[in-house]
Amino acid sequence: MTEPKRVRQPGDREVAPGRLALVQSFVNSVNVEFGPDEFASGTGLVRWMEGNGFPAGTAAPSESDRLEAVAVREALRALMRENNGAGADPAARTLIERVAAHCPLVLAFDGTGAPGLRPGGTGTRGMIAQILAIVVESTVEGAWHRLKACHEHRCEWAFYDRARNRSGRWCSMAVCGTRSKMQVYRQGLRTATAGR
Repeated sequence: MTEPKRVRQPGDREVAPGRLALVQSFVNSVNVEFGPDEFASGTGLVRWMEGNGFPAGTAAPSESDRLEAVAVREALRALMRENNGAGADPAARTLIERVAAHCPLVLAFDGTGAPGLRPGGTGTRGMIAQILAIVVESTVEGAWHRLKACHEHRCEWAFYDRARNRSGRWCSMAVCGTRSKMQVYRQGLRTATAGR
């Protein structure tokens, strides 16, 4: 697998480090607020896979494969909301466990002789297995909890929080942070006006 495609991040943030950038790219395959959704078609899913280092010539995914990729993407986004202070999402965890049962991982050694988890299959299931293996590995390394979904509910862009105390809430303070703070300010004005 080659290096994942690097996409410019809001607020000029750096992408997630190492292989975690692939998980970030997977979740950001749709711009929740403005579109497009790269997984809107099987062709788009294959294009994303090839652009992110999965072997060219991957057989066209079935509609159920495409829907499964979208479901895993959104379940991972829910877990990234948890990383940003949202409550636990048991449905997201259950979905990932159910899909993972059909996406086997095997032990493999890299070029340096270090062991790691690798997909036991190819195609869409192999790609999902790789994404989930990276999530597990990054959890062990301590990096997973820094990959968050933007706190602004209209955005939910996956960003990597590099703040020492993991206090980042928005993908871009200038856009989503300001918009969120203005919303709180307006709500305060409405409450104050209603109280008079």
